[in-house]
Amino acid sequence: MIPIIMWLAIAALASFYYFCVRPMTYWKKKGVHQGGNPSWLIGDSLRNILGLECFITTIDNGYKKTPDLRYFGMYTFVKPLLVIKDPDLIKEITVKAFDNFADHRDVMPVEADPLWGKNLFQLKVEDWRYMRPLMSPSFTSGKIKTMFGLMSECAENMVNHFKNKKESSIELDVLDATTRYTNDVIAKIAFGVSVDSLKNPNNEFLNTARRATDLTRFKLTLSAFASFVLPGYLMKMLGLKFFEDDVKNYFSNVLQDSIRMRKKSGTYSSDLIDSLLEAQSAAKKDNSLRKLEDDDILSQSMIFFLGGFDTVSKLLGFLCYELAINKEVQDKLRKEILDVIKKNDGKHTYDAIMKMEYLDMVISESLRKWPIMGGMDRICTKSYKIEPVNPGEQPVIIEKGTYMWLSVWSLHHDAKYFPNPEKFDPERFNEERKAEIYPYSYIPFGFGPRTCIGQRFSLLKCKIIIMHIISNFELEPCQKTKIPLGLFEKAFLVSPEVDIILNLKKIA
Repeated sequence: MIPIIMWLAIAALASFYYFCVRPMTYWKKKGVHQGGNPSWLIGDSLRNILGLECFITTIDNGYKKTPDLRYFGMYTFVKPLLVIKDPDLIKEITVKAFDNFADHRDVMPVEADPLWGKNLFQLKVEDWRYMRPLMSPSFTSGKIKTMFGLMSECAENMVNHFKNKKESSIELDVLDATTRYTNDVIAKIAFGVSVDSLKNPNNEFLNTARRATDLTRFKLTLSAFASFVLPGYLMKMLGLKFFEDDVKNYFSNVLQDSIRMRKKSGTYSSDLIDSLLEAQSAAKKDNSLRKLEDDDILSQSMIFFLGGFDTVSKLLGFLCYELAINKEVQDKLRKEILDVIKKNDGKHTYDAIMKMEYLDMVISESLRKWPIMGGMDRICTKSYKIEPVNPGEQPVIIEKGTYMWLSVWSLHHDAKYFPNPEKFDPERFNEERKAEIYPYSYIPFGFGPRTCIGQRFSLLKCKIIIMHIISNFELEPCQKTKIPLGLFEKAFLVSPEVDIILNLKKIA
């Protein structure tokens, strides 16, 4: 009996060492400096699990501890993570050696959530090369221009809602308002549905969208952590997924209703749905083309929604906050907007907004100071050697399957690239100073073939609502405005620690 117990104890200790202790020596064996103090089994994720620190803060702490290094190692549970700090190395990974780093990490294994696995962001490179050309026509400058009217209508609805109030100044929950605006825009363009979320504050589309994009909900948080340690089939058995069934069914029904209505009426909108329907129709007629299933269309619509809902609303929230506490910036922006509109016969048009150079600068600086994604990931798809550049470095072989993180937040807040980084200074992006920005140190949308396909759309969506707000209202801080504003440490995205409350004052 004793020998059996002894052997079981030895086996347990050996398993503990192999699965919990040994992985924490991975970077040390490769000669890579570790940016944290990993714990057995959970690596550098303890404070994330406890909700004491968001992932972006964890990375930023490691970044600051390694000022002279181009990269450093960390661990997400037992998975090695290489954090890239050097802009030149970021260029290498995203552009020059793209084929070696062509995929994103599986946020959710395909087995656990097949719908999530079909979206453009998550697709592996072979399927991505097929899907991206089908979606690209929806995001050309010409197509984006045709969406201007739909977006502007949503912005006008929001502005008129507040202009029609009796009070000359109202206290505004900025994130609530910007969330309703982004919801209405994407509902129209990605699903062909017209909603006015300020007029109908509890509409079903908005409520479902908020549930779908609530990245702090417990089950999604559990699923995200589990994806690092559990195989897909086990996550499926446990019911861990990104999109809950009722959310998927709701958006599927909305999309199918929109498609049926278009086919019945023969009316099309030149939007994302139309581009994908055209590709689906072509594939049915040509057997040499890969078939596009209904779930493929639904998945692209949902990632388009997910990518532009919470991210854009939060960016707009931070932008309004910065304008409120930087009155000279707001005044200069208003002058430009009103001057351009006046020269354009008083009309808010696409051509007019494209002439607003300072508006471009303001949004660029907002993306620098508040990059909502915080960073970008890549997976090594072919082994790659990082050659030594600085004294003391040695060659490092990055093995296939290694998780990489490009530290956007930390780069954007590094005084080496952006002096006085906590200052909101749109002049960083004037023509003269913009040319001085070190290449690949400013990467709000990424670089290379897998850069964000919807960046033109997102930028225009921001420009339109800011143009309408600033030409009609003044944004002012109030007693409830938190200054300075920190990060919410339980969120996946860059999020404010508290609600952004401002005064919205009508311009006489």
